[in-house]
Amino acid sequence: MRQGFFLLKHIMVLSKKSPRVRELSFQALLNKKISELELRPEHTLRECLIQLRHELMKNHIAFFPHFYFGDEPWGCIDRTGSIEIPFYLANNKLRRIAKKYYLAYSKEELMMILRHETGHALNYAYKLWIREDWKRLFGKFKLKYPNFYHFNPASRDYVRYLHYVGHPHYAQRHPDEDFAETFASWLDPESKWKWNYKNWTGATEKLKYVDILFGQDQIASRRPLRVRYDERDNYKTITSTVAEYFAIEKKIDPRVKEYTDDLKEIFPDVLTKTRHLSRADLFIQHYSKYLEEELVTWIAKADRRDVRKYLRELQTLCALNNLHVHPDETTEKLVEIVIVSTYHLLKRLKIIK
Repeated sequence: MRQGFFLLKHIMVLSKKSPRVRELSFQALLNKKISELELRPEHTLRECLIQLRHELMKNHIAFFPHFYFGDEPWGCIDRTGSIEIPFYLANNKLRRIAKKYYLAYSKEELMMILRHETGHALNYAYKLWIREDWKRLFGKFKLKYPNFYHFNPASRDYVRYLHYVGHPHYAQRHPDEDFAETFASWLDPESKWKWNYKNWTGATEKLKYVDILFGQDQIASRRPLRVRYDERDNYKTITSTVAEYFAIEKKIDPRVKEYTDDLKEIFPDVLTKTRHLSRADLFIQHYSKYLEEELVTWIAKADRRDVRKYLRELQTLCALNNLHVHPDETTEKLVEIVIVSTYHLLKRLKIIK
């Protein structure tokens, strides 16, 4: 794991210096199956989750939902403590692709949605929806959830939170959404709910109820005893590549895809990683002089600089795809690399098609 971490840092440093490495990294990501991505909250999303935890702790809430990456739509799984986040929000690389070819969320919008979905998770974890005072204020939880809902734009009985993130009058959709919207407005340190809703009698009553529930009574100061979790539609079930998901297959460099596919044939994925395996990128680097001499010998028109550049590309692709080799297979793998590389370079030189 530490090797992989330092390898990733090395690639990131290289990518800042070399446009070609940046492009290879982008191509590797496009060609990757979503199910094969190793995702964890990074960059903006990680900052948002840390901020959310601080807001909950500050308000005496011990429970923190279980977040996982999945497909769309994102949200809290019904009556569980699990919240699904679209995989493309995991890190800034994926977010940039989504922003360019699909949709984008600002950090503020991410925080707003996370607060709202956390409201659902708390409602389920502490079974607030079965309380009589909850039902009196928000309504019957078991009402059918509508795909399309009518709303009263003049109503002052409901807060407006995700209303400003493309969900108009969302609190009016269902009692469950009403509570989640109210909780999010209450939790948001920038909402100024006491001032903004001071003349909204119905909305204020709900906000004060949430304030008493979590602030005064501190009903969530201890973790709930039993919480159900669910990871339906986990991103590991998405079989399409990143390029296919965003319908940007035309952005794929066919040459890089060919190199990557061939390298994966030479260095197939090993299910059980052992300390006996070596990194394929370091393997190619170690034998780069030998490979260079072999390729220059086999290909009469080959320029050494082009061969070196090509071998560096192979190294980068091996690193980006986390490929490994068993030291005992050195001879066979070198032969395979020479054969495949000869073919690649002949195509680059347009000697063959």
